[in-house]
Amino acid sequence: MSAESKKTFASADVSNAPDFQFVEGAEPTANRAPVPVWLIVFFGVLFYGGQIYLDHAAGGFNPQVYEPYADYATLKQFQPVIGDDLYARGEKVYNDVAKCVACHQPNGGGNTANGCPPLAGSEWVLAEGPNRIIRIVLHGFSGAVEVKGQQYNSGTMTPFADTLTDDKDIAAVLTFIRQNKDWGNNASAVKPEEVKKVRDATKGREVNWTASELQSIPPKD
Repeated sequence: MSAESKKTFASADVSNAPDFQFVEGAEPTANRAPVPVWLIVFFGVLFYGGQIYLDHAAGGFNPQVYEPYADYATLKQFQPVIGDDLYARGEKVYNDVAKCVACHQPNGGGNTANGCPPLAGSEWVLAEGPNRIIRIVLHGFSGAVEVKGQQYNSGTMTPFADTLTDDKDIAAVLTFIRQNKDWGNNASAVKPEEVKKVRDATKGREVNWTASELQSIPPKD
């Protein structure tokens, strides 16, 4: 570059040069667009539908639905004895071992044709305790008996003291009978200890029980 050119460049007027000053952009803002009406309607319908479902399926938050029993002990007495499945064992004894089903029928309704009384809803079965029916199973029964307001006279019921020698089998079959909800029965379970106590107390008995004898015995100790 010549000396003259350098002089011209040095003395050039820069006042007309473009202004390159940096200008900060505006602060970002959130989208203030209104919520779509369809979305409001959607959630409204969803909420309303949920309320209708609760009204029909939630039991009204009634304690009789969610907490019908006062305590666990009350609830437990309505359940079949689980343990080693005493209830299921009793069903097997009823149907296959002692053959109770032959006279008392699968539905526990008895047989009026041969004078066999029902077990379903029977006041003898649903007594407060099992003292009387344990005696019937151990030593049999003979004579007339009134069940649910009707007279039955089946002659003689077979004693099972020598057949069902395991107290648990008798406790099981009586538990099955007393707690059979299909028959409408809802009494307490029978314990093997209760059977043993009665068996020991009546060990020398060789005759069947009668209704009048049994009625003199308290149903529960």
